[in-house]
Order: sequence, then C-alpha cells, then structure tokens
Amino acid sequence: MNRPEVALSCEDCGKSVETLPTFTSFRGQETYLFHPIVCVGCLMETCQQHSTECANCGEIILPYSQVGVLKDNHGKNLVVHMTTSCLTVGGAFHGFWGKGQLLNFMEIEAC
Repeated sequence: MNRPEVALSCEDCGKSVETLPTFTSFRGQETYLFHPIVCVGCLMETCQQHSTECANCGEIILPYSQVGVLKDNHGKNLVVHMTTSCLTVGGAFHGFWGKGQLLNFMEIEAC
C-alpha cells in the first residue's frame, strides 16, 4: 500500500525538511534525529547552544541523546553517555538530554 507523501517542516524555523532522520555531525559526533522534526541548520544551532559535558569522560553530549544520570555529593544531577565506558550507574538512572535540561528522567528500582 502506498502512503501519501507528507510535507515535513522544521518545528523550530518552519523551513522544509527533506529527509528523516535529520543527520549531522557536530564536534566529531554523528547524530540522527527522528523527533523532533528539525532542519540541519536548526539542529546544528541546538547542538551549539544546548550540548553538555559528560561527567565521566568530559566529551560533549548532544541534545536529544539518551543519558545516564549520576548524583554528585551535593545532590545535583550529572549526565553521562550511555556507553559501557561512561555509564557507571548500571542503567538504573536514565533520561534524555534536551535543550539544556534533563528530560524524561527515570529511576529504575534495582533488585
């Protein structure tokens, strides 16, 4: 069954988005973004403004990335990459890094 083509537009600027996922490389990290629908220019701007630093390796974490969450000695949330080398939280605390803030943070009860 053929699906009708739907015109996609950037949620940030309204320009046409040609393909999904939106793909770009920022500071050596590739990102493929399905949601939200944004153009490459807006994705690059979001990466420049809202990337954060991984608390374990010091490299950047791009917006809309899944992250692990650590608590520092003062109760502040710190984010880390969801990789075996950075994720020291055992997968029990995770969320998504959004535009400069932690989104959809979950704590999974460990047995």
